[in-house]
Parts: sequence; C-alpha cells; structure tokens
Amino acid sequence: MAFFKSAGALSSMDELYVENPLEFWGNNYGLSSAEVVFLGVPFDGTSTGRTGSREAPNEIRKMSYNLETYSRYSKKDLADLKMLDYGNLITVPGDTDRTLERLEATIKDIGQKFPVVVGGEHIITLPVVKALLKEHPKLHVLQFDAHLDLKDEYLGNKYSHVTVMRRISEILGKGRVIQTGARSYDPDEREYAKKNTFIKTPENLLKYSIKGPVYLTVDMDVFDPAIAPGVSTPAPGGLSFTEYAELIKKLSGTLEVVGFDVVETCPPHDEAGMTSLLAAEVIKETLLAFRK
Repeated sequence: MAFFKSAGALSSMDELYVENPLEFWGNNYGLSSAEVVFLGVPFDGTSTGRTGSREAPNEIRKMSYNLETYSRYSKKDLADLKMLDYGNLITVPGDTDRTLERLEATIKDIGQKFPVVVGGEHIITLPVVKALLKEHPKLHVLQFDAHLDLKDEYLGNKYSHVTVMRRISEILGKGRVIQTGARSYDPDEREYAKKNTFIKTPENLLKYSIKGPVYLTVDMDVFDPAIAPGVSTPAPGGLSFTEYAELIKKLSGTLEVVGFDVVETCPPHDEAGMTSLLAAEVIKETLLAFRK
C-alpha cells in the first residue's frame, strides 16, 4: 500500500495501491450514488467540562479500521452498503452561530441520503434536526445520553451542549423528544421534561411506540465510564455496549430511523483510544440496525 500519490501519470492498476487513510471503513462511493453519508464535525466551542471532542471524528475514523464490517447482532455487513465519507465540516473557531449555519446547509446539501454525523460536541445535533425537518416534518428525536441537556441557558448562552435538547424540543413541539439513559440532571430540567419530553428507561423504551420518522442522537457518556472514559462529561453508571447493541437490535423492527449522530467522544481524555473504538463500533451497529 502506498503512502503517497505520485505526481506523475499513474495507470489504473497503480491506483489500487493508494487509499485515503481517514475514511470510515474505506468506502468511497460518490455523493450521487451513495445511500449513507458520513460527516465529521470537529467542533467543541461550547464545551464546559473537558475539551477536545473536536478531535473525535478523525480518531474514530482511525479506530474504524480495527473493526470487522460484519455484525453478529444484525447479521448484516457494512460492505453491502453504499457509503461515502464526506469529510469534515469546516468549522469557524470561536463562532458557534456560523458553524451551526454551515452544518445545517451541509446537511441540506446531502439531500435525501442517510446522514451519519460524528462530533464534536452535542450542540451539533440542533442544525442537523433543523435541516432534516424540511424533509421530515413529523420528525421525532430519540436521545441516548447521561444528561437531559434541557437547560434554558448556561453561563448566559442559549446555544450550548447543555441546552441542545431544550432548543430541539422547542422546535419540534411537545412529546417529540424521547430521552433515555439520563442519570444526571437538575430539578428544573426534570420539571421541563415532565411537561415537554418523554423520559424512558432503556427497558421501557421497548414498550413505547414512536410513530413517524426518528433521528437518533447518541452521546457517548450514555455508556458506563468504565468502558467509555474519554467523554466530555462522564457520569457514573450507564449502559454496557452489549445492552446498547441488543436494544437497538430490538428497536430496529419498530423505528423508522432517518439518520443519527454520535457525539462527545473526547480523545485527549481517552485511555488507549477505548472510547473512540467504542464510538466506531456504535456507529457500525447503529447503522446496520436501521439500514435495510
């Protein structure tokens, strides 16, 4: 395998020895023919705990090469999907508003493809949902997260990783945000949730029917810090990977998922890349569970 491209003329045979080492699983379908589009969003401009989630998209790409493409849970293979790694969003350091505007425009550019968005911090979910609403007016959001992220503002900022689900709930309306895995929140968030969202345990989620298109957002702190130490805001307790994989396997028969994101992996605090590896596996299993 070559580590560079020659400046001279190459035959088609020579090109077999060249690859982009930072593509998810090496898939390279063009945008017109791809069914699934990956997009990295290296942004952590509102992070208030650990910073560094902007490094996650590329670290997760690297770790994806350690995984087999076949899933023992869904009995499906990534090699059977037409996927494109669209690269990373060019963010605007220090300007959250412009970064979110660029992300919304990029998701609209992807069109009717199945988006897999990799953060970065959790505020990136907001513009993705806004863009998908154009195509799916009855969209619901299912959130896997240790936190509710329902604060109205934080440190004077209404657009933050801790306010993101409050903003999304306001856009979607009552009852269209479903939250699971939450174990760390304040009383005001809990009161808001009682009136505007649904909080479900992973077990009760299987008994709850969500009618219409669904966007999944997976904050990596939903997992136990023992297996996901490298997250921005860790919280004791949480899911195991097996619990998550079995849950989405069961949900795959009932939910109409139109895209998802995986956020808040924080490589600078990730011992031996454990959380980035787990995030790559979460992407793989989630994608295969909800793509026919």
